[in-house]
Amino acid sequence: MRTGTVFSGLVVLAIVILAGCGKDNSASSPDISNVILGGSAVKGIINLGNVVAEELDASGRAIARVGSTTTGIDGGYRLTVDKNYKGGPIRVTVSADANTRMKCDVPAGCGVRADGIMDSNNAIDFGEWYKPGSLTMVALVAEAVTGDSLTVNITPYTHLAASRAMEAPSLDAAGIYNANSEVSNLLGGVDILKTELLDITDDDMVKGGSAVEIIYAAFSSAIATLADTSAGSPDVNGVLAVLSNSFIGGTITADDEGMDDSIISLQEIIDGTRSVLRRKGIAVETSGRITKLQISVDEATATGSSIIDPKPSPITGSSALARVKAFISDMRTWGFVIKEEGRAERSALMQQAGMAAMAANASHKFLTGPAFSGAFDAIGQSFSDGLVYGNLSDFTVGSPDDPQFSAGTITNAAGIITVINGVINGVTVNMTVQLPADGITASSFTLGIVSASLRSVATDIDINNGTITLNTAEPYTVNWMPSDLSTDLVPRISYGSINLDMALTQKLDATGVPIAAPVTFAGSLAVTLAEPVDSNFGGAWVRSNSLVMNGSISDTAGNRLDAHLVGNTIGINGGLASGFLPLGPLSRGSVGLSFKLQLAGLPEASVNMSSSRAGFYEDGATTIVVNYGLRQIVINTRYTGMSSISTANVTGSVTITNQDGVSMTMENDFKISPGHIVLNGQMYGTIVHLNNGLSKIIYTDGTFEVL
Repeated sequence: MRTGTVFSGLVVLAIVILAGCGKDNSASSPDISNVILGGSAVKGIINLGNVVAEELDASGRAIARVGSTTTGIDGGYRLTVDKNYKGGPIRVTVSADANTRMKCDVPAGCGVRADGIMDSNNAIDFGEWYKPGSLTMVALVAEAVTGDSLTVNITPYTHLAASRAMEAPSLDAAGIYNANSEVSNLLGGVDILKTELLDITDDDMVKGGSAVEIIYAAFSSAIATLADTSAGSPDVNGVLAVLSNSFIGGTITADDEGMDDSIISLQEIIDGTRSVLRRKGIAVETSGRITKLQISVDEATATGSSIIDPKPSPITGSSALARVKAFISDMRTWGFVIKEEGRAERSALMQQAGMAAMAANASHKFLTGPAFSGAFDAIGQSFSDGLVYGNLSDFTVGSPDDPQFSAGTITNAAGIITVINGVINGVTVNMTVQLPADGITASSFTLGIVSASLRSVATDIDINNGTITLNTAEPYTVNWMPSDLSTDLVPRISYGSINLDMALTQKLDATGVPIAAPVTFAGSLAVTLAEPVDSNFGGAWVRSNSLVMNGSISDTAGNRLDAHLVGNTIGINGGLASGFLPLGPLSRGSVGLSFKLQLAGLPEASVNMSSSRAGFYEDGATTIVVNYGLRQIVINTRYTGMSSISTANVTGSVTITNQDGVSMTMENDFKISPGHIVLNGQMYGTIVHLNNGLSKIIYTDGTFEVL
């Protein structure tokens, strides 16, 4: 069995889709030192919150205060645990006094001011600071050993996990590990203690945040949307108590349809999270967590139980070294199998799909996009000029310097417009469109695409059926009589959407070379449109705001992969043709790709890739999450030079972590650099390269393995 490049398997997954020693101090010690706790206190961001760390006994009673500090303006804190600490569980509490401020992260605002802060409208609006009044929120740390540097966020969900752990007759490290893991899995695998938190009200932070960081901040904000504001500002302590009451026994109601005010259902958390994301203009969520949770709710409701029971991940409470070795075992299994699978057809398909995606992007921008836009421009002009049919070569579409039709006709029969054999810039267009009925008055109009085909040497697109819905700024009366069309044909557009049942086949790569096995995306495409730039079909129109693609990627060799792609997009110069890019890198925005991965000998895994950069194949940062059973591998990649599917010039770093927080970093050319495997800031394994090309991992207990 070849194991010389075991770790490269996971890197292959990342790249293809994207195109010093210590000892095991797991036992508690009477002279523990140099333990650091740090993180963020967020429900929204808490500034000047009082942070206190206390060691607890088995009854949950505080036996020693081991550190204190205050949070900064970003909610962050850092403290060194003092010599009073003896190795037991630690409770980290944030509380408020008269100086404490909290950011309002409720989309509808946080009620009426009663805190004495001057405000022009006396209301606590989204993103404004206010005095939270009574506030106590906690997180539990299972244990710490000398030299540990622990990330301990304090959020509604760490508070929930703490309440869950305190249910046990005796508080111990294993119970705390399990409770924190249960709540992390309740949120679809978001690490509640260690995931970096951001200010969801800050546009710049949201723009630069990862998909997981954004969704965790939105999850936390969702709790405030459920708080009572009858006394002015949200009753945070009250809603935290209700949340804790909702998870007694480690289960939560899937959906009570808002009928029980004494509990919070998972559906209410989902709905609150969606409202926060909408407030930030995030049309679709790219980490895949919301989709995953909604599926859980729907499945539970369908069975009639309506109960969600998240389980803790395995070996969560094991010794540090055991968790490190389990991480390497997962890397060995998944890395090797994925590497071997890289030689098989599935990965060949993904590489083909990557090449096709880049080529489809170029084709859409320069070929099919202008052809599609030109056809609609001609439809608009045919009516505004009082024509019902004619030769397409008689029209000037776009600007005079843009590609123009050299052949084809356009006809009208009772509101059904047909473009026949239109040829523009090497693309042949055939399209049948159903226009809104004559004489209706409305503020929303739907154009039905009965069928459409666009053919070129590089790309083929078939639309079996679809709709384009336009919402107007004011009511408008449709009048398709040519003699009455001397006035403005199309009213001012406010927003809209595109929904298509389509297939896109890419036959050439970005350099014009035929793809060995042409790749097809077949499925549905939904695009939302916003921010009008021009009211005419031939102008900039409205730009794309989000897209959702569900379907399969296949090639002519018989390979197939089902996938779900979502994106929040911003079109280039506001243009439809450049803003909506099927199967290709987006002009700007955030993207998420989710699919199932079934490899020989392994359980089915769900994979999510998310990126907040310009596209999959450019400089930037990307996160890939592989979930299998109750375990998880997270690949955080930062790269430069990803200008093509070739990885010859790619440099950067990959940090791989798992659900237990064990991490390993690869640098530069994505090979493992000599270094260490880390947990809680401590090194438990040393990686060295051997002359035969293998990698040797030497653990701090003296054992080793060669990969």
